[in-house]
Amino acid sequence: MVSSNHYSQKGPGSTVNKATLNYTLLVVAKILNELNLTKWFIGYGTLLGIVRGGECIEGDDDVDIVCNKEDFDKLKQGLQDAGFTFCYDFSIGDSRNIIKTNETDQYCSVDFYMATVDEESGDYHDQWERVIWSNCYGKSDKKELLTRQWRDTVLLLPHDYKSNLENRYGSEWMTPQKSKGPEPRKTKI
Repeated sequence: MVSSNHYSQKGPGSTVNKATLNYTLLVVAKILNELNLTKWFIGYGTLLGIVRGGECIEGDDDVDIVCNKEDFDKLKQGLQDAGFTFCYDFSIGDSRNIIKTNETDQYCSVDFYMATVDEESGDYHDQWERVIWSNCYGKSDKKELLTRQWRDTVLLLPHDYKSNLENRYGSEWMTPQKSKGPEPRKTKI
């Protein structure tokens, strides 16, 4: 899928246009769905953009996905088979807590935050950011994430995404801000 051999490493904080962010999310969501992975969801700024405006946020620096840590090898192989390469800078090394793809001429970088999943509570413990996404399955016995049709694919979201976003970005999360939320950041959202 990645047709360009030109990779760039702009680093965290670099901005990307909305069209590239949306296209990257579309391609990555299709890969996750084709791999039959069911324990992943859009998170952080990507979730904020999709919920708030139906698309990624102009000027964000990457796409954010939270995934079950048990799917690490399958996910990494599926991305590699699709032509993605991986970044090992920014203290990532060979960590199994994150997969970061390299930016190309066609795609922005994607951060896959690997989480341990507590099936009883529905909490996803993001091992890289050290954030607990709480109540991702809601009150259902099905232990499933929400599905949202987006463009021509399906995105997964945590059931309690509004509370998750408020706990991460503050009570004004629906209004675009110039900050990434109140400090200090909560570790359980």
